[in-house]
Amino acid sequence: MIEKLQAKKKLILGVTAGVLVIGGTGYYYTGQHNQPAVVSHTGHQMSGPVMAMGDTVTLDAKARQLAGVQTAQAIVKSLTKEIKTTGKIAMNESGRTYITSRVEGRVDELYVTADGETIYPGQAIAAVYSPTYIAAQEEYLLTLENVEKLKNAGKDVVQINNRLREAARRKLQLLNVPDNEIAHLEHTRQAKDHMTIYAQFGGTVLEKQVLPGAFIMPGDKLYSLSDLSTVWLYADIYEKDIAGITPGQPVLVTSGAYPGETFSGQVTFINPILDDATRTVKVRVEMANPTGKLKPNMFVNASVQIPLGERVVIPESGLLDTGSRKIVFVSQSDDTFVKRDVVTGQHAEGYVQILSGIESGDTVVTTATFLIDSQTKLGSFGSHAGHGSSGAAERTAPPAASSVTAPVKVPAIPDAPAAGGEHSGHSGH
Repeated sequence: MIEKLQAKKKLILGVTAGVLVIGGTGYYYTGQHNQPAVVSHTGHQMSGPVMAMGDTVTLDAKARQLAGVQTAQAIVKSLTKEIKTTGKIAMNESGRTYITSRVEGRVDELYVTADGETIYPGQAIAAVYSPTYIAAQEEYLLTLENVEKLKNAGKDVVQINNRLREAARRKLQLLNVPDNEIAHLEHTRQAKDHMTIYAQFGGTVLEKQVLPGAFIMPGDKLYSLSDLSTVWLYADIYEKDIAGITPGQPVLVTSGAYPGETFSGQVTFINPILDDATRTVKVRVEMANPTGKLKPNMFVNASVQIPLGERVVIPESGLLDTGSRKIVFVSQSDDTFVKRDVVTGQHAEGYVQILSGIESGDTVVTTATFLIDSQTKLGSFGSHAGHGSSGAAERTAPPAASSVTAPVKVPAIPDAPAAGGEHSGHSGH
Protein backbone atom coordinates (compact mmCIF):
# COMPACT_ATOMS: atom_id res chain seq x y z
CA MET A 1 0.00 0.00 0.00
CA ILE A 2 2.92 2.27 0.72
CA GLU A 3 4.18 1.80 -2.85
CA LYS A 4 0.79 2.83 -4.26
CA LEU A 5 0.81 6.07 -2.20
CA GLN A 6 4.29 6.98 -3.42
CA ALA A 7 3.26 6.43 -7.06
CA LYS A 8 0.28 8.77 -6.65
CA LYS A 9 2.48 11.50 -5.10
CA LYS A 10 4.88 11.33 -8.06
CA LEU A 11 1.97 11.74 -10.50
CA ILE A 12 0.68 14.86 -8.65
CA LEU A 13 4.14 16.46 -8.59
CA GLY A 14 4.56 15.87 -12.37
CA VAL A 15 1.26 17.47 -13.27
CA THR A 16 1.99 20.53 -11.04
CA ALA A 17 5.42 21.01 -12.65
CA GLY A 18 3.84 20.95 -16.15
CA VAL A 19 1.34 23.62 -15.22
CA LEU A 20 4.07 25.89 -13.88
CA VAL A 21 6.17 25.49 -17.05
CA ILE A 22 3.25 26.32 -19.36
CA GLY A 23 2.23 29.42 -17.30
CA GLY A 24 5.79 30.75 -17.17
CA THR A 25 6.18 30.41 -20.93
CA GLY A 26 2.96 32.38 -21.58
CA TYR A 27 3.95 35.12 -19.17
CA TYR A 28 7.34 35.55 -20.84
CA TYR A 29 5.82 35.65 -24.32
CA THR A 30 3.21 38.24 -23.32
CA GLY A 31 5.71 40.40 -21.46
CA GLN A 32 8.07 40.52 -24.41
CA HIS A 33 5.36 41.59 -26.85
CA ASN A 34 3.87 44.28 -24.56
CA GLN A 35 7.23 45.97 -23.95
CA PRO A 36 6.98 49.67 -25.24
CA ALA A 37 9.05 50.35 -28.31
CA VAL A 38 11.32 53.42 -28.12
CA VAL A 39 11.59 55.50 -31.27
CA SER A 40 15.10 56.46 -32.03
CA HIS A 41 15.94 60.22 -32.13
CA THR A 42 18.82 59.70 -34.48
CA GLY A 43 18.79 62.48 -37.13
CA HIS A 44 15.97 64.52 -35.40
CA GLN A 45 16.03 68.32 -36.22
CA MET A 46 14.69 70.89 -33.78
CA SER A 47 13.60 73.35 -36.48
CA GLY A 48 10.10 72.98 -38.05
CA PRO A 49 7.87 74.63 -40.71
CA VAL A 50 6.72 77.31 -38.26
CA MET A 51 8.85 78.83 -35.52
CA ALA A 52 7.84 81.63 -33.15
CA MET A 53 10.05 83.61 -30.83
CA GLY A 54 8.36 86.52 -29.07
CA ASP A 55 6.79 88.79 -31.71
CA THR A 56 8.77 87.23 -34.57
CA VAL A 57 7.35 84.36 -36.62
CA THR A 58 9.25 82.33 -39.21
CA LEU A 59 7.43 80.25 -41.84
CA ASP A 60 9.08 78.07 -44.45
CA ALA A 61 7.90 78.15 -48.06
CA LYS A 62 5.44 75.29 -47.65
CA ALA A 63 3.87 76.83 -44.54
CA ARG A 64 3.49 80.17 -46.32
CA GLN A 65 1.85 78.47 -49.26
CA LEU A 66 -0.57 76.51 -47.10
CA ALA A 67 -1.52 79.64 -45.13
CA GLY A 68 -1.87 81.72 -48.30
CA VAL A 69 0.41 84.49 -47.05
CA GLN A 70 0.42 87.62 -49.22
CA THR A 71 2.13 90.95 -48.68
CA ALA A 72 1.88 94.55 -49.87
CA GLN A 73 3.91 97.72 -49.42
CA ALA A 74 2.84 100.64 -47.27
CA ILE A 75 2.53 103.68 -49.52
CA VAL A 76 1.68 107.36 -49.25
CA LYS A 77 -1.71 107.89 -50.84
CA SER A 78 -4.42 110.56 -50.89
CA LEU A 79 -7.76 109.07 -49.93
CA THR A 80 -11.32 110.30 -50.29
CA LYS A 81 -13.88 108.94 -47.88
CA GLU A 82 -17.44 108.53 -49.09
CA ILE A 83 -20.21 108.86 -46.53
CA LYS A 84 -23.51 107.38 -47.68
CA THR A 85 -26.72 108.15 -45.86
CA THR A 86 -30.42 108.70 -46.37
CA GLY A 87 -32.44 111.86 -46.01
CA LYS A 88 -35.78 113.52 -46.47
CA ILE A 89 -36.67 116.46 -48.68
CA ALA A 90 -38.26 119.40 -46.87
CA MET A 91 -39.54 122.83 -47.83
CA ASN A 92 -37.13 125.70 -47.85
CA GLU A 93 -38.35 127.54 -44.77
CA SER A 94 -36.72 130.77 -45.88
CA GLY A 95 -38.94 130.67 -48.98
CA ARG A 96 -42.17 130.04 -47.09
CA THR A 97 -44.51 133.06 -47.02
CA TYR A 98 -48.09 134.28 -46.71
CA ILE A 99 -50.01 136.55 -49.04
CA THR A 100 -52.04 138.95 -46.90
CA SER A 101 -54.62 141.64 -47.48
CA ARG A 102 -53.84 145.36 -47.07
CA VAL A 103 -57.47 146.47 -47.01
CA GLU A 104 -60.64 145.45 -45.23
CA GLY A 105 -63.54 144.24 -47.32
CA ARG A 106 -65.50 141.31 -48.66
CA VAL A 107 -63.83 138.69 -50.88
CA ASP A 108 -66.07 138.36 -53.89
CA GLU A 109 -63.83 136.26 -56.12
CA LEU A 110 -60.68 134.09 -55.85
CA TYR A 111 -58.58 133.58 -58.95
CA VAL A 112 -56.43 130.81 -57.40
CA THR A 113 -58.69 128.14 -55.94
CA ALA A 114 -56.64 124.99 -55.23
CA ASP A 115 -53.69 123.98 -53.09
CA GLY A 116 -50.59 123.10 -55.06
CA GLU A 117 -51.12 125.73 -57.74
CA THR A 118 -48.30 128.07 -58.59
CA ILE A 119 -48.60 131.80 -58.01
CA TYR A 120 -46.21 134.17 -59.76
CA PRO A 121 -45.14 137.59 -58.46
CA GLY A 122 -47.65 140.28 -59.51
CA GLN A 123 -50.37 137.75 -60.40
CA ALA A 124 -54.00 138.74 -59.66
CA ILE A 125 -55.31 136.41 -56.97
CA ALA A 126 -58.59 137.92 -55.64
CA ALA A 127 -61.21 140.64 -56.10
CA VAL A 128 -62.33 142.41 -52.93
CA TYR A 129 -65.12 144.91 -52.42
CA SER A 130 -63.42 147.47 -50.18
CA PRO A 131 -64.86 150.81 -49.03
CA THR A 132 -61.34 151.86 -48.08
CA TYR A 133 -60.13 151.34 -51.63
CA ILE A 134 -63.09 153.25 -53.07
CA ALA A 135 -62.50 156.17 -50.70
CA ALA A 136 -58.81 156.28 -51.58
CA GLN A 137 -59.61 156.48 -55.29
CA GLU A 138 -62.11 159.30 -54.77
CA GLU A 139 -59.63 161.18 -52.62
CA TYR A 140 -57.02 160.98 -55.34
CA LEU A 141 -59.49 162.14 -58.01
CA LEU A 142 -60.39 165.11 -55.81
CA THR A 143 -56.78 166.19 -55.46
CA LEU A 144 -56.35 165.95 -59.21
CA GLU A 145 -59.29 168.33 -59.75
CA ASN A 146 -57.94 170.79 -57.18
CA VAL A 147 -54.55 170.85 -58.83
CA GLU A 148 -56.10 171.60 -62.21
CA LYS A 149 -58.52 174.22 -60.92
CA LEU A 150 -55.98 176.12 -58.83
CA LYS A 151 -52.98 175.80 -61.09
CA ASN A 152 -53.01 179.62 -61.60
CA ALA A 153 -53.39 180.41 -57.91
CA GLY A 154 -50.60 181.60 -55.73
CA LYS A 155 -47.40 179.67 -55.38
CA ASP A 156 -48.20 178.47 -51.88
CA VAL A 157 -51.64 177.17 -52.89
CA VAL A 158 -50.21 175.31 -55.87
CA GLN A 159 -47.55 173.68 -53.70
CA ILE A 160 -50.14 172.60 -51.13
CA ASN A 161 -52.39 171.06 -53.79
CA ASN A 162 -49.49 169.21 -55.36
CA ARG A 163 -48.49 167.81 -51.98
CA LEU A 164 -52.06 166.66 -51.34
CA ARG A 165 -52.14 164.94 -54.71
CA GLU A 166 -48.88 163.09 -54.01
CA ALA A 167 -50.15 162.04 -50.61
CA ALA A 168 -53.34 160.61 -52.14
CA ARG A 169 -51.29 158.80 -54.78
CA ARG A 170 -49.00 157.43 -52.09
CA LYS A 171 -52.02 156.12 -50.20
CA LEU A 172 -53.09 154.07 -53.22
CA GLN A 173 -49.59 152.70 -53.59
CA LEU A 174 -49.57 151.63 -49.95
CA LEU A 175 -52.77 149.70 -50.63
CA ASN A 176 -50.71 147.79 -53.23
CA VAL A 177 -52.45 149.39 -56.21
CA PRO A 178 -50.11 149.11 -59.22
CA ASP A 179 -48.93 152.27 -60.96
CA ASN A 180 -50.67 151.28 -64.20
CA GLU A 181 -54.01 151.16 -62.39
CA ILE A 182 -53.35 154.59 -60.89
CA ALA A 183 -52.57 155.87 -64.36
CA HIS A 184 -55.79 154.30 -65.63
CA LEU A 185 -57.71 156.04 -62.82
CA GLU A 186 -56.16 159.38 -63.79
CA HIS A 187 -57.21 158.81 -67.38
CA THR A 188 -60.79 157.59 -66.82
CA ARG A 189 -61.55 159.55 -63.64
CA GLN A 190 -63.81 156.62 -62.64
CA ALA A 191 -63.32 154.83 -59.31
CA LYS A 192 -63.62 151.02 -59.28
CA ASP A 193 -65.95 149.15 -56.95
CA HIS A 194 -63.64 146.15 -56.47
CA MET A 195 -59.98 146.09 -55.68
CA THR A 196 -57.83 143.49 -57.39
CA ILE A 197 -55.30 141.98 -55.00
CA TYR A 198 -51.96 141.03 -56.55
CA ALA A 199 -49.36 138.61 -55.21
CA GLN A 200 -46.39 140.40 -53.72
CA PHE A 201 -44.23 137.29 -54.39
CA GLY A 202 -44.57 133.89 -56.01
CA GLY A 203 -44.55 130.30 -54.89
CA THR A 204 -46.53 127.10 -54.64
CA VAL A 205 -49.82 127.28 -52.76
CA LEU A 206 -49.58 125.15 -49.64
CA GLU A 207 -52.92 126.23 -48.25
CA LYS A 208 -55.80 128.47 -49.35
CA GLN A 209 -56.87 130.26 -46.21
CA VAL A 210 -59.91 132.26 -47.34
CA LEU A 211 -63.13 131.50 -49.17
CA PRO A 212 -65.30 133.71 -51.41
CA GLY A 213 -67.71 135.80 -49.37
CA ALA A 214 -65.41 136.05 -46.36
CA PHE A 215 -64.83 139.46 -44.81
CA ILE A 216 -61.18 140.25 -44.34
CA MET A 217 -59.20 142.82 -42.44
CA PRO A 218 -55.75 144.27 -43.13
CA GLY A 219 -53.12 141.58 -42.34
CA ASP A 220 -55.45 138.60 -42.80
CA LYS A 221 -53.83 135.62 -44.60
CA LEU A 222 -55.16 134.74 -48.01
CA TYR A 223 -52.67 132.03 -49.13
CA SER A 224 -49.77 130.12 -47.63
CA LEU A 225 -46.93 129.78 -50.16
CA SER A 226 -43.57 128.08 -50.42
CA ASP A 227 -40.88 128.69 -52.98
CA LEU A 228 -40.05 125.14 -54.13
CA SER A 229 -37.46 126.28 -56.66
CA THR A 230 -35.04 125.49 -53.85
CA VAL A 231 -35.60 122.74 -51.26
CA TRP A 232 -33.83 121.49 -48.19
CA LEU A 233 -32.55 117.99 -47.53
CA TYR A 234 -32.18 116.79 -43.96
CA ALA A 235 -29.66 113.94 -43.77
CA ASP A 236 -28.53 111.90 -40.75
CA ILE A 237 -24.76 111.67 -40.24
CA TYR A 238 -23.31 109.28 -37.64
CA GLU A 239 -21.17 110.89 -34.97
CA LYS A 240 -18.07 108.98 -36.13
CA ASP A 241 -18.30 110.76 -39.50
CA ILE A 242 -19.38 114.23 -38.40
CA ALA A 243 -15.80 115.55 -38.12
CA GLY A 244 -15.50 115.49 -41.91
CA ILE A 245 -18.70 117.47 -42.59
CA THR A 246 -18.32 121.24 -43.05
CA PRO A 247 -20.64 123.99 -44.34
CA GLY A 248 -20.35 124.48 -48.08
CA GLN A 249 -19.43 120.83 -48.70
CA PRO A 250 -20.96 119.42 -51.91
CA VAL A 251 -23.50 116.61 -51.65
CA LEU A 252 -24.78 114.30 -54.38
CA VAL A 253 -28.36 113.05 -54.15
CA THR A 254 -30.21 110.24 -55.93
CA SER A 255 -33.83 109.20 -55.75
CA GLY A 256 -35.60 105.96 -56.58
CA ALA A 257 -38.19 108.08 -58.39
CA TYR A 258 -35.62 109.16 -60.99
CA PRO A 259 -33.25 106.25 -61.72
CA GLY A 260 -29.92 107.30 -63.20
CA GLU A 261 -30.43 110.98 -62.35
CA THR A 262 -28.24 112.82 -59.85
CA PHE A 263 -29.04 116.06 -58.02
CA SER A 264 -26.55 118.27 -56.23
CA GLY A 265 -26.55 120.56 -53.23
CA GLN A 266 -24.31 121.84 -50.49
CA VAL A 267 -24.26 121.69 -46.71
CA THR A 268 -25.69 124.89 -45.19
CA PHE A 269 -26.25 123.92 -41.55
CA ILE A 270 -25.08 121.30 -39.04
CA ASN A 271 -27.33 120.75 -36.05
CA PRO A 272 -25.37 121.46 -32.85
CA ILE A 273 -27.29 118.77 -30.92
CA LEU A 274 -26.70 115.03 -31.31
CA ASP A 275 -29.69 112.70 -31.32
CA ASP A 276 -29.16 110.52 -28.26
CA ALA A 277 -31.28 107.64 -29.56
CA THR A 278 -29.80 107.27 -33.06
CA ARG A 279 -26.35 108.76 -32.35
CA THR A 280 -26.68 110.91 -35.46
CA VAL A 281 -26.57 114.61 -36.28
CA LYS A 282 -29.03 116.32 -38.63
CA VAL A 283 -27.30 118.07 -41.52
CA ARG A 284 -29.21 120.46 -43.77
CA VAL A 285 -28.42 120.57 -47.47
CA GLU A 286 -29.81 123.25 -49.77
CA MET A 287 -30.64 122.06 -53.29
CA ALA A 288 -31.76 123.78 -56.45
CA ASN A 289 -35.08 122.41 -57.71
CA PRO A 290 -35.92 124.34 -60.89
CA THR A 291 -38.03 121.55 -62.39
CA GLY A 292 -39.84 120.70 -59.16
CA LYS A 293 -38.81 117.03 -59.24
CA LEU A 294 -37.68 117.05 -55.63
CA LYS A 295 -40.83 117.18 -53.58
CA PRO A 296 -41.15 117.76 -49.83
CA ASN A 297 -41.32 114.54 -47.76
CA MET A 298 -39.57 112.53 -50.51
CA PHE A 299 -36.91 110.07 -49.27
CA VAL A 300 -33.57 110.18 -51.08
CA ASN A 301 -30.03 108.81 -50.84
CA ALA A 302 -27.14 111.17 -50.21
CA SER A 303 -23.40 110.83 -50.72
CA VAL A 304 -20.72 113.11 -49.29
CA GLN A 305 -17.13 112.99 -50.53
CA ILE A 306 -14.60 113.87 -47.81
CA PRO A 307 -10.94 114.36 -48.82
CA LEU A 308 -8.64 112.86 -46.19
CA GLY A 309 -5.31 114.16 -47.48
CA GLU A 310 -2.09 112.20 -48.00
CA ARG A 311 -1.04 109.63 -45.42
CA VAL A 312 0.82 106.32 -45.19
CA VAL A 313 -1.77 103.65 -45.98
CA ILE A 314 -1.98 99.86 -46.12
CA PRO A 315 -4.78 97.55 -47.32
CA GLU A 316 -7.47 97.12 -44.68
CA SER A 317 -6.91 93.34 -44.70
CA GLY A 318 -3.41 93.91 -43.30
CA LEU A 319 -4.73 95.36 -40.03
CA LEU A 320 -5.54 93.08 -37.10
CA ASP A 321 -7.74 94.83 -34.53
CA THR A 322 -7.87 92.86 -31.27
CA GLY A 323 -10.00 95.44 -29.51
CA SER A 324 -7.18 96.59 -27.24
CA ARG A 325 -4.43 96.69 -29.86
CA LYS A 326 -4.12 97.34 -33.57
CA ILE A 327 -1.45 95.16 -35.11
CA VAL A 328 0.30 94.61 -38.43
CA PHE A 329 2.99 92.10 -39.35
CA VAL A 330 5.99 93.58 -41.14
CA SER A 331 8.01 91.34 -43.44
CA GLN A 332 11.73 91.33 -42.61
CA SER A 333 12.51 88.69 -45.22
CA ASP A 334 10.65 86.15 -47.31
CA ASP A 335 10.06 83.91 -44.30
CA THR A 336 10.28 86.20 -41.24
CA PHE A 337 7.50 88.48 -39.98
CA VAL A 338 7.54 90.84 -36.98
CA LYS A 339 4.48 92.09 -35.08
CA ARG A 340 4.09 95.89 -34.86
CA ASP A 341 1.60 98.02 -32.94
CA VAL A 342 0.22 100.88 -35.04
CA VAL A 343 -2.01 103.93 -34.62
CA THR A 344 -4.65 104.13 -37.35
CA GLY A 345 -6.63 106.95 -38.94
CA GLN A 346 -9.55 106.84 -41.36
CA HIS A 347 -10.68 103.88 -43.48
CA ALA A 348 -11.48 104.58 -47.14
CA GLU A 349 -11.27 102.97 -50.59
CA GLY A 350 -10.16 99.65 -49.09
CA TYR A 351 -7.20 101.23 -47.26
CA VAL A 352 -6.54 102.34 -43.70
CA GLN A 353 -4.38 105.30 -42.75
CA ILE A 354 -1.40 104.53 -40.50
CA LEU A 355 -0.50 107.48 -38.29
CA SER A 356 2.44 105.78 -36.57
CA GLY A 357 4.07 102.36 -36.24
CA ILE A 358 5.27 101.77 -39.78
CA GLU A 359 6.67 103.90 -42.59
CA SER A 360 6.20 104.13 -46.32
CA GLY A 361 8.02 101.28 -48.06
CA ASP A 362 7.55 98.74 -45.28
CA THR A 363 6.12 95.43 -46.49
CA VAL A 364 3.17 94.14 -44.47
CA VAL A 365 1.23 90.89 -44.49
CA THR A 366 -2.23 91.34 -46.01
CA THR A 367 -3.62 87.80 -45.71
CA ALA A 368 -3.36 85.11 -42.98
CA THR A 369 -2.56 87.84 -40.42
CA PHE A 370 -4.69 86.15 -37.76
CA LEU A 371 -2.98 82.78 -38.32
CA ILE A 372 0.46 84.31 -37.97
CA ASP A 373 -0.58 86.20 -34.84
CA SER A 374 -1.85 82.98 -33.28
CA GLN A 375 1.67 81.50 -33.53
CA THR A 376 3.07 84.30 -31.38
CA LYS A 377 0.70 83.10 -28.65
CA LEU A 378 1.06 79.33 -29.18
CA GLY A 379 4.79 79.31 -29.81
CA SER A 380 6.47 77.14 -32.44
CA PHE A 381 5.01 73.86 -33.45
CA GLY A 382 6.15 71.06 -35.67
CA SER A 383 9.64 70.60 -34.21
CA HIS A 384 8.37 68.55 -31.24
CA ALA A 385 5.36 66.93 -32.83
CA GLY A 386 4.73 63.43 -31.52
CA HIS A 387 6.94 63.76 -28.41
CA GLY A 388 5.80 62.88 -24.92
CA SER A 389 6.70 64.65 -21.72
CA SER A 390 9.99 62.70 -21.43
CA GLY A 391 11.07 63.69 -24.92
CA ALA A 392 10.83 60.12 -26.33
CA ALA A 393 7.92 59.00 -28.48
CA GLU A 394 6.35 55.89 -27.22
CA ARG A 395 4.44 53.45 -29.32
CA THR A 396 2.54 50.48 -27.87
CA ALA A 397 2.57 47.45 -30.12
CA PRO A 398 -0.66 45.51 -30.38
CA PRO A 399 -0.54 42.11 -28.71
CA ALA A 400 0.54 39.31 -31.06
CA ALA A 401 -2.02 36.74 -31.98
CA SER A 402 -1.39 33.44 -30.08
CA SER A 403 -3.25 30.26 -29.45
CA VAL A 404 -5.19 30.08 -26.19
CA THR A 405 -3.84 27.49 -23.80
CA ALA A 406 -6.59 25.47 -22.21
CA PRO A 407 -6.38 25.28 -18.43
CA VAL A 408 -4.94 22.07 -17.07
CA LYS A 409 -7.33 20.24 -14.81
CA VAL A 410 -5.58 18.67 -11.81
CA PRO A 411 -7.21 15.40 -10.69
CA ALA A 412 -8.29 15.11 -7.09
CA ILE A 413 -6.07 12.99 -4.84
CA PRO A 414 -8.05 10.02 -3.49
CA ASP A 415 -7.70 9.03 0.12
CA ALA A 416 -5.26 6.13 0.62
CA PRO A 417 -6.98 2.97 1.87
CA ALA A 418 -6.19 1.87 5.41
CA ALA A 419 -3.92 -1.15 5.89
CA GLY A 420 -5.83 -4.31 5.70
CA GLY A 421 -8.94 -2.37 4.69
CA GLU A 422 -9.74 -1.64 8.34
CA HIS A 423 -8.59 2.00 8.77
CA SER A 424 -12.05 3.51 8.84
CA GLY A 425 -12.91 4.18 12.43
CA HIS A 426 -9.62 2.45 13.38
CA SER A 427 -8.74 2.61 17.02
CA GLY A 428 -5.32 1.92 18.30
CA HIS A 429 -4.69 -1.29 19.81
